[in-house]
Amino acid sequence: MERNDHLIRKKIYKYLFTSVLTTVALQLGNVVDAMIVGNLIGSSANAAVSAGTPFVYLLQVAAFLMGMGGAVTIAVLLGERDTDNAGRVMGVSLLASFVYPLIFTLLTPVTVPAYIHLMGLNGEQAEMVRQIITVYSLGMPVCSVVIAMTNMISVDNHPTLSSAMLITANVINLTCDVLLVKFTPLGLIGSTMSTIIGYAIGGLIFIPVYLKSKDRMVKPSLKGLKEHIGVIGLTCKNGLPNTMYLVMNVIKVFALNKAVVEMLGDDMLPVFAVANNTQQITQMFLNGITAVIASVAGVLFGEKDYFGMRSVLRRVLVSGLSIGGIVTVLFLIAPQILASLYGFRDPVLLPLLLRVLRIFALSFIFYVLNCIVQNYYKVIGLTALSTLDSMLELVLLCIPLSAAGMRIFGIEGLFGALIVNELLTFAVINLIRLVMYRQGKIQNSGFMAIPHDNEGSICDISIQGSDASAVGASKEIERYCRENGIDDERSALLRLATEEIVANIAEYGYKAGSEKLIDICLSKADGKIYLRFRDDGIPFDPTSYTPEDDETHGLDLLKKLTLSMTYMRVIDLNNTIFELDMRGNSK
Repeated sequence: MERNDHLIRKKIYKYLFTSVLTTVALQLGNVVDAMIVGNLIGSSANAAVSAGTPFVYLLQVAAFLMGMGGAVTIAVLLGERDTDNAGRVMGVSLLASFVYPLIFTLLTPVTVPAYIHLMGLNGEQAEMVRQIITVYSLGMPVCSVVIAMTNMISVDNHPTLSSAMLITANVINLTCDVLLVKFTPLGLIGSTMSTIIGYAIGGLIFIPVYLKSKDRMVKPSLKGLKEHIGVIGLTCKNGLPNTMYLVMNVIKVFALNKAVVEMLGDDMLPVFAVANNTQQITQMFLNGITAVIASVAGVLFGEKDYFGMRSVLRRVLVSGLSIGGIVTVLFLIAPQILASLYGFRDPVLLPLLLRVLRIFALSFIFYVLNCIVQNYYKVIGLTALSTLDSMLELVLLCIPLSAAGMRIFGIEGLFGALIVNELLTFAVINLIRLVMYRQGKIQNSGFMAIPHDNEGSICDISIQGSDASAVGASKEIERYCRENGIDDERSALLRLATEEIVANIAEYGYKAGSEKLIDICLSKADGKIYLRFRDDGIPFDPTSYTPEDDETHGLDLLKKLTLSMTYMRVIDLNNTIFELDMRGNSK
């Protein structure tokens, strides 16, 4: 009887689906916005959207730092059963996500003209960019809170609700897009207003639903924050890779837009804008796949379930590379479809754009690998490597390589350099990781940099919820106790309690005909015994369970001997841990 990943695998694919759905919903508005703008207003308007993108990214810094950082921190804290600090993380993250863009709102008369001047824009382009970033400056406090909330509620047992909120926001956004752009004289202003309206309505509908849910474990709060100020630092640390990714994206897009104008001329800006915008299509899927690492692996890391983490990473890697390969083939076969979607009809420049899109597609597979590095290393505490990967990919290697490629081969050289950039970034990060391991700065070898799943003394098994499986689990626990010096009394108690808990989960935790999957883990450390049960049945708390009869049960005896009993519903799984003292009675 051994541990398998059947239970974790079910959760991976559930979160994978909702994570992709969430990311698609988050970025679909940008993709379709660009398509609507290109087709209804023209390629010059699309170029203006691209030129304004760095400023919009800058407005979203707090949502990335505290929202995504908060999601990772909350996942780990839930894995550690620390709901109080998880609530403080959510409270301070929401506050920062609102206050930061509000400062830009108040400074709009100063920041907007300064940005346009810095970009070197004039005439019609300058006016269109001014319209876009002014509206975003006014509405970003609302959007920022919704973006932050979608990340945090996803790790708190509500991934479907997170997806529904963003899907609703973007359906409203795109509906308003067509109505305001096509049937009013608002033009680009109407397109940008649609985004703000969509996010505001989506948040108003779904955030209250989450706050009223009985299944949530986290309650946002600022109470006691001074005494636990470290959670802010931890949140910022976990959000730093995403924030650096955003800031580096600001620098990258700004620098490349400016370089295209100065080195190739204004005529090439629409070509760059369309090719660059198509990256959002790949990011919708690939970022969604790799983002599941934070949602699922973060909790498993908090529980020190290294077997589960390896399963998550393997399946994310396979899924990401598979989707990346499919998208690459589509780009190579039919780039003309992408060009037409963005309303690009220039007969002179169209052949060039098609070549650029095919070249660009060859970088997608390596992009997946760097996405995994950035999401995974921040979860296991190697934030510096995650952040450095973002810096190399987006600025330190990207800008000089792109500039050199553009100078030698023109716009084709720019996107050809991105292939080299993605591959070289991944190679450099792995070389640095290897050096850090040999220097003792990283304790575990290999790309995953975590202990092997069977390290230490542990009984880690997976069973089907049945009487026969319960008996088999009981024998495994007896063997473990005998081999690890646990006395007969506690061994008998642990076996009896295991049989009873498994029977209760199988009988009451699942609907008829459902597959009953249970993970059991028994371990000892520092003179204590830890017994953990995990299942994906209906919410059921064994620590508060009281049998209907008056007989004494194994679970009752176990409760009397425990130092602590904790139950939590995390990543939509029941997680129950009993902690006992090996030396004598605890109570």
